[in-house]
Amino acid sequence: MRTGFWRDSSGEGLISGLYVMFVLAIILFLAVEIASYGMSAWKLYGACSEIMEMMKADNGLDMIMEQRFRELVRTQRLEELDIRLEGTPQKRQRGDLLELKAGGRYPIRSLRPFGKEISIPIGLRLSGLAHAYIRTP
Repeated sequence: MRTGFWRDSSGEGLISGLYVMFVLAIILFLAVEIASYGMSAWKLYGACSEIMEMMKADNGLDMIMEQRFRELVRTQRLEELDIRLEGTPQKRQRGDLLELKAGGRYPIRSLRPFGKEISIPIGLRLSGLAHAYIRTP
């Protein structure tokens, strides 16, 4: 009787090898999804930090900055995440705290062949201080 991967009588070693390859393929697909999630989060951070710098200079968020954020999201190819943006409105005084929150849902595509539609939250929160001094008459 031979032992090892190839067995004479039942072929159990071959079937076990196929199952191991199947499980390893699933793990590899999930690893690619994790890397893609990290890259999407990094792109979102880049877009939000650009908008935060503009918010600091203009003492808050306005519609023009929001449109620029949407354009950044589009150029980074993140529009499928359906990102919502919230920020401190304009007309804050110098030294006031400004906050910017962005969040959405990241779909995990590697589980679609199994009939699973899973999405995980992606988001971040940035804060900074207003730079400009607004003089009151």
